Amino acid sequence: MKNFILLTLIILILFPISVLAQENMEKINLSKMSLSEKVGQLVILKPAGLDKKYLDELHIGGIFLGKRKTKEEYKRTISFYQNNSKIKLFVAADMEGYWNPFANFYKSKSFGEINSYDEAYALGKEHGEILKELEFNLDFSPVVETKNKVWPGRSFEGSKQQIKEKISGYIKGLHEEEILSTAKHYPGGSMVKNPHWFKYKTQVSHQDLEYFDHAISKGVDAMMIGHPIVYGAIDSKGKQSTVSPEVIGNLRRNFSGIIITDAVTMWGLRWSYLFNSNKLYSDLIIAGNDIILDSYPYPNYKSIKNKMKGIEKAVRKGKISEERIDESVKRILETKGYEVIF
Repeated sequence: MKNFILLTLIILILFPISVLAQENMEKINLSKMSLSEKVGQLVILKPAGLDKKYLDELHIGGIFLGKRKTKEEYKRTISFYQNNSKIKLFVAADMEGYWNPFANFYKSKSFGEINSYDEAYALGKEHGEILKELEFNLDFSPVVETKNKVWPGRSFEGSKQQIKEKISGYIKGLHEEEILSTAKHYPGGSMVKNPHWFKYKTQVSHQDLEYFDHAISKGVDAMMIGHPIVYGAIDSKGKQSTVSPEVIGNLRRNFSGIIITDAVTMWGLRWSYLFNSNKLYSDLIIAGNDIILDSYPYPNYKSIKNKMKGIEKAVRKGKISEERIDESVKRILETKGYEVIF
């Protein structure tokens, strides 16, 4: 027994815990993944029921859940998809204050009710605890933009310094519960009008961008891109921000994490793709997004599949390089905890 303890101490001294953990990371060989498997990693869907088709045919990289009535329903759904997926899934929820996906069994404060760093940290911990209990791993939160004319309570309030402190506290609380955080909606303006219904243009200021830079400095894991057409401190060149290489390229210069679209079901984006919907996904990837969030329900399964095939077609035609796909897939897999080899 003494020899075992001595040997353990020697191993820990020579090989720190972090190194041991890294050595035990599961490896994924990117060169052995098919193009369709890689494209699947770029998409998070909102599944209807329990259906392996999402995994076996689409190879999706994650699921986005809401509106289950009980904890058991959430756990059953998540367990089904995680256990049947070859690659660990992102399992995302939207804990943003205005809309609570767990309202049947959990009551949450809104961001507008948060008065300090400590309260923001406590809310992040609280959200992290419920998400972790249900086996989620990704929160589409916090909202870090502040111009809010549509959804009361969805944004932090106060002076610039107070808002920054609240952003910091919330992210720290989530991270302590091992939940990935998402700052949204870059570069700002997504709450000036309702992008679920309207395609619109809005001005973005340097202060709007400053809140996102602050979230980056605090280790936020993902950034969600909004749909408004923007001008001012950043110019989307007449396109929605989600399909603007200018907007996303500006973000990528300072951010090495996951870049994800706001839900592509919103009319603020769909108005531009009424007659060429199969081009939408490829345009989003060309613009620089890593992940496409598509919350269409099951009846549109064929449409989603066609859009994913649109990315593959764009690769075969040389409009998107496979190296570009690999960049996003590598970033996604590493965020999920894999070691990526070629």
